[in-house]
Amino acid sequence: MVASNGRAVLVAIGAASLADELRTKTVTFNGELVDVTTDGDAGWMETLDATFNQQSVTVALEGVLKTNTLPTMAFSGTKNTMTITIAGLFTLTGSFQFQSGFQVGAPYNGEMTFSGTLQSAGAIVRADV
Repeated sequence: MVASNGRAVLVAIGAASLADELRTKTVTFNGELVDVTTDGDAGWMETLDATFNQQSVTVALEGVLKTNTLPTMAFSGTKNTMTITIAGLFTLTGSFQFQSGFQVGAPYNGEMTFSGTLQSAGAIVRADV
């Protein structure tokens, strides 16, 4: 893969793209390792290969508030099927909902902005593009 522009990371709720509102997207893959360390490992942590206790994906979003879509999702606590596209690499599809904390910034002489973090809520399907 060659270097890409950050605009090539797309977030959609169902078929509706959020590109008109988003400026920054940060995707984090979380996996809790299975610790199988014993006294015989001389103090070195050992883990199971290719196995996680829990997995999740978080997506931090920042942008310009133009519609009520994300605030409604944040305040209702509902899960929505979303697709995150990392151009040239893969897509992630599954249910997401906002973690606690959806911030709206409203400077008196500037644009109204928002920031928040989506958390996967169930299995996420990864597909190569």
